[in-house]
Amino acid sequence: MARRPIDPDAELDATAYVQNLLQDTAAPASPPPSAWTPPEPAPRRVRRPQGRSYGPDSLPGLADYFARACPPLSWAGGLEVGNRQALISVFSELRRDAGLTPDDCRALTDLYVRRLGSRRPTKPYVWDFKWQRYQLLASLRDTGITTTAEDFESWQDAAPTDTAADDAFTASWGTS
Repeated sequence: MARRPIDPDAELDATAYVQNLLQDTAAPASPPPSAWTPPEPAPRRVRRPQGRSYGPDSLPGLADYFARACPPLSWAGGLEVGNRQALISVFSELRRDAGLTPDDCRALTDLYVRRLGSRRPTKPYVWDFKWQRYQLLASLRDTGITTTAEDFESWQDAAPTDTAADDAFTASWGTS
């Protein structure tokens, strides 16, 4: 059985006929506007900030924490901004070589700022922090805030092989 050909104009005419029937002939058509009015402007596009967003535990996040914690140097001008990459590399070294967590890095920053007090170093904070980092790390480890690999060495010891207490406990369940 062959299909009937579809005439697209026939359906359009039927729709136009129904629309004409539904329109109220008593209401006059609206007159065309006499003056041209400009269209409404489109909403402005909101731009995303360039680059990736990073979290507070990432290396740039730790660098931002350090920059916010230190008081501004009047003589440094833009040096602190220019040394951001150096600060990120210092935190990268501390995370990689010393095995510090982000919380330990923030505690190290807080200790540095406390020791800084009213002293204003003659070099930018980044370099002052870099040259004092191992001394600060030793005093931070003395406070007990950070943990090192030596703290976990006792966990690697072999478990005691005496199972008499375990066997007695198991046997007590069988004699009820």
